[in-house]
Amino acid sequence: MIARQTNIYLILMSFSLIILQGCVKNEKESIIESELQEYFDSFSEEAQIRGVDIQFDAIEIAAYIENIERQGTLGQCMTYSDGSKEVIIDENYWSRISNSEKEFLVFHELGHCVLGREHLDESDNRGNCISIMQSGEGGCRANFRRQNRAEYLDELFEYSND
Repeated sequence: MIARQTNIYLILMSFSLIILQGCVKNEKESIIESELQEYFDSFSEEAQIRGVDIQFDAIEIAAYIENIERQGTLGQCMTYSDGSKEVIIDENYWSRISNSEKEFLVFHELGHCVLGREHLDESDNRGNCISIMQSGEGGCRANFRRQNRAEYLDELFEYSND
């Protein structure tokens, strides 16, 4: 009788743990590190200007500035099987770049994570990359400047209106 009660107790405890685990969310969901928030807000505003509605609350996205071990990786976008997404920006690189370069990097990673964009290494007739989504390995030169920012952002959000 004691063995049967113990088995029932273990089954009930196991079942309870399974239910509780199903209710617990990943602690990284919907967290955007404060240093990145202004760039996320700007991304959403620029998208809105171009007719693209971005609601980060509905996307379940997390964003962090951390050390990225992989040499040459400045940022990365990861999409998990549950649909949640995570942007990681390399802390060493982040600490030494300008605000414009920070915007370029965050917008590039959000291009992957939010817009579903792949790399695009096409260049204009001067060899300048035509997209924020350039890989850095394609031979075109990144030329994201205040003077041509609108063109780059128009291209970034262009495919999201389809």
